[in-house]
Amino acid sequence: MAKRVLIYCPVFLPQQSGYTHAFSGLITNLLQADFSIDVLTPESLPEGMLEPLQHPQLNIIRYNPTLNIWAVGLFYRFKKLAQKLVQLYKKNNYNLVFIETGDEPLLVYFLPKYLLQKTAIRFHSTSDTEYLHLGQHKKYKLRKWFWKYLSGKRIVHLSATNPYHLTYAEQQVLHHTSIISKHVITNTILVKYLVNKPQNGLQFFMLGRMDTEGYKQKGFETLLKALPLVAQKMEAANATLTIVGAGNFYSMFHQQVKKYSFVKLIPSLTHQQILSYLQQTDVVLLPSLYEGVSMFALEALAYGNAVIFSKTGGLIDMVDGNGYLIEPSNYRQLAEAILAMLITTNLHDMKQQSIEIAVNKYSPNIQLTQFNQLMEEVRI
Repeated sequence: MAKRVLIYCPVFLPQQSGYTHAFSGLITNLLQADFSIDVLTPESLPEGMLEPLQHPQLNIIRYNPTLNIWAVGLFYRFKKLAQKLVQLYKKNNYNLVFIETGDEPLLVYFLPKYLLQKTAIRFHSTSDTEYLHLGQHKKYKLRKWFWKYLSGKRIVHLSATNPYHLTYAEQQVLHHTSIISKHVITNTILVKYLVNKPQNGLQFFMLGRMDTEGYKQKGFETLLKALPLVAQKMEAANATLTIVGAGNFYSMFHQQVKKYSFVKLIPSLTHQQILSYLQQTDVVLLPSLYEGVSMFALEALAYGNAVIFSKTGGLIDMVDGNGYLIEPSNYRQLAEAILAMLITTNLHDMKQQSIEIAVNKYSPNIQLTQFNQLMEEVRI
């Protein structure tokens, strides 16, 4: 008999983002393991468009209640979503309700206690952890307050994509230790692992949002400070650095890097184009100030890239013999790691090691095992 799960996804296909790729990856993985999945999402589907993810054991419910009254509308939205979750649970008696975000504390606030006994909330990344303390937008301050004073102590089963953020969510966001079960449910990728690359000068690759929040988080300022320290040797080695990112900082960043002939700046690529780039590159950079289990980072591993990642969040567990971990904001360490990549004789072994890490830590089987362990504890 198929295990039946209700998954709430705040963002979903057809939107294209790291979140939607992560969420749809989990759902696809569970479907392949003979789960029966209902997905509740407020993400609307354009008129005339077919569901982008279809399977006989998948049912997608798109429901987006709105009330255009400031503040009241916020509570109305999440109360109605909570009522929808209750309605679905009573009708279908799921083995587990899985909420794919810590971004919506009011949803947890409105869920009844009996349903929370069957519900796991996954804190997915930095928007529901570090951003609550470091983000400047009022929405982060509100979420922090809601978790601390309304919703945090209601969580029974807590999960996150990595050990770092599991601890962060419990101690820095929820502020209580009476949670019954805690689990890591990592992200995974459903791609072929490969390491065959054309050799025509070392190719570095970096991707990140260049909006106000993303520009700071992804470490673009750190990169700008490192570039003068590596420019001469990058040019001498015929190396290239391709950077993909869009946002209000794009023009300013373009002005800063256009003097470097080895830098190629691209505003945006489709997900498939990003994967194509990863098949051709050698080293992926993520000098982030904070980061979850980035889908881009996982894809970099699976496609056999050596890496230079910051020692933060979900990136910490992705580097072991396949590149370098640098301290966040340390541009000198970033420059030293880039220069070390230019002269290493161990690059092929690093690339192979990235694939080993992807297989051993982030494969679909690993995620499935973690999810089944969560379900077992929820049943107790």
